[in-house]
Amino acid sequence: MNFKKKNAANAPAPNQAQQAARRRSLRSGAYASVLAVVVLVLVILLNLVVGAVPTKFTQFDISTGKMFTLSDTTKTMLQELNTDVTAYYLAETGNEDSNITRILDRYAGESSHFTWQQRDPALYPTFAQQYDAQNASSSSVILVCGDNHTVVDYNDMYTADYSSYYTTGSYTMSFSAENALSSGIAKVTRENSYVLYQLTGHGESSLESDFTETLDNSGVTVQDLNLLTTDTVPEDAAALLINDPQADLSTLDAAAIKTYLENGGHLFVTTDLTVSTPNLDALLAEYGMTRQEGLVIENDSSYYAYRYPQTYLLPSLSSNDITAGITDGMHVFTPVAQGIVKGDSTDDLTLTTLLSTSSTAYSMQDYAEATTAEQGANDPNGPFNIAVAASNSATGAKVVWVNCPNMLNSQMNSAVSGGNAQLLTSAVNWMTGEENGVVIDSKSMSAETLTVPAKATMLLGLLFTIVVPLAFIVVGIAITLVRRRR
Repeated sequence: MNFKKKNAANAPAPNQAQQAARRRSLRSGAYASVLAVVVLVLVILLNLVVGAVPTKFTQFDISTGKMFTLSDTTKTMLQELNTDVTAYYLAETGNEDSNITRILDRYAGESSHFTWQQRDPALYPTFAQQYDAQNASSSSVILVCGDNHTVVDYNDMYTADYSSYYTTGSYTMSFSAENALSSGIAKVTRENSYVLYQLTGHGESSLESDFTETLDNSGVTVQDLNLLTTDTVPEDAAALLINDPQADLSTLDAAAIKTYLENGGHLFVTTDLTVSTPNLDALLAEYGMTRQEGLVIENDSSYYAYRYPQTYLLPSLSSNDITAGITDGMHVFTPVAQGIVKGDSTDDLTLTTLLSTSSTAYSMQDYAEATTAEQGANDPNGPFNIAVAASNSATGAKVVWVNCPNMLNSQMNSAVSGGNAQLLTSAVNWMTGEENGVVIDSKSMSAETLTVPAKATMLLGLLFTIVVPLAFIVVGIAITLVRRRR
């Protein structure tokens, strides 16, 4: 058998129909290629556009506590920024905290003056040192504005609430990054700074770090002042603090402070009911405030600390410009306090209650000999003022008196998550005329459990295990029958 190779030259030429089909095939292929390229370009452009859009428009906050939804306070502050603020996020690549990076994106989306960059300590080992942040925790943030900088530590962006730990054995975590970051931004962009002098020489207690740090965030530094070494209050004093003196002011000291107030000075005082301070009391009386004799006993359980004596007061906090810097829902703790009798306001002198007891409280007169908390026949009824502010419009003097020696105690401050420190800072901001620092509530990280009723569970089970599969089967059979008839 002979096999001959077919000569391609002798192959019949394609007819017109074949040529037309071939041209259509080429055109279709060309169109498909062009379309693929166009789609690819559009996808790339879309990704670039989406990447440039602020995350508040592309990422939705579906967390239970709205962890990544910025408050109006923060939004206003960011929109009013007129200087550039850069946040450096200290975290190793691959070990970032997504909660922090996400909220930093939200900040950047609200203002063109706020940007953030990641700095991996492994790649930039000496970067944090130039901002004195070499001891900062991993995932901390350094905020820089010009020559000003501050560190927002990772541990300040998460807070644990142990209030129910001893009864339930559990605690709750809150995301406090917005409060920490916004307070830091306010600090580095602040133009003015102030000095608070704390008086010494009379057994006064010095402020501890939790109070000084809160003040520092508002641009207030603390320095000691002993009037034995100088006969006047320094001219740069934004305010003077007399914290729980264990001895009375001397006549010369009282005169120096009186002159300071007459020249528009500002004074914050805490006192102990067991310490006699007639010279200091006379100075406070000139501003319409005197002692209510006795120890305050509270009968309303919502006004004193749970499982503590009735003298461990959680007084009611008045809402006004002086207390505006305290977080909503936060308490001020004033154990072992005495009432303040508030005089009448005049044309020049305005008196404002800051902290007060319930109407069921009373003032125990013979507290030193008392063995029970029973009210005596001569014990006056409340309510009582625990803290009062006075301002003199003629001289500009401002005085805040808290008649409790423990108000500026670090342990008491911790018991109310910093409420006492916030009251001091809020009062100092009022004295200096500064707006109160940014105070934003923490966001709960606890997810609410979705509970489905038993009846609904049965109906959903029937729907997804029987009804939906049967519907797909019926649709499939119908499509098959239609195609066969064609």
